[in-house]
Amino acid sequence: MPRGAGLLGAALWTLQPLYVLVELLIGLRASADYSFAGSTVSDLGDSACRQVRGDLLCSPWHAGMNAAFIWFGCTLALGAVLFGARHLPGRAGRAAVLMWCVSGLGSIGVGLFPVNEDPVAHGIVALLVFVAQPLALLLAGLSLRASRPRLAAATYVVAAASAIGAVGFGLLVGSHSPVIGAVERLGLWPGYVWVCVLVVSTVRGRSAQTYGAR
Repeated sequence: MPRGAGLLGAALWTLQPLYVLVELLIGLRASADYSFAGSTVSDLGDSACRQVRGDLLCSPWHAGMNAAFIWFGCTLALGAVLFGARHLPGRAGRAAVLMWCVSGLGSIGVGLFPVNEDPVAHGIVALLVFVAQPLALLLAGLSLRASRPRLAAATYVVAAASAIGAVGFGLLVGSHSPVIGAVERLGLWPGYVWVCVLVVSTVRGRSAQTYGAR
């Protein structure tokens, strides 16, 4: 794979944490009834206002949120192919890349099928994200356990947090829990942030090796 492709993949993964910023900005533009702790991420992509606990919840920038789902899904998957495939060794690494691609495709689907327009399709593609994201983190840790044990151990912790969030959200779906949004974000945000950490750590490690060899 050309070096330029690897650099592009690194850039795409390094920019993944911007998803969190985009979500926060769009959430701040939602109606006053929207809560980051008590409202779901999908509510930000809802293309129509809806009644929630007797209040009208609206997301005026829903088109931007759905576009973000698609964009960051594409870049997550492409970054996995261009960067992850080069730096996550072994079968576990290849499986991690596959899971990142599945998560990316799920995110694309979430953007294409807003929850109010096609709830069944939305639920299916969203499930892909919640299953694949923790698995991708776990497999990435397994891939790195021999070459970079400290990074692997930290990745396991992040994978566990993501898995707890994903399972917790699955248990709360359909409820009016005041923490459903917080639990959902625990399942999602760690993955978007940690791929950036993997890139930065890998680049620093290779730079240190190059410097030490001189």
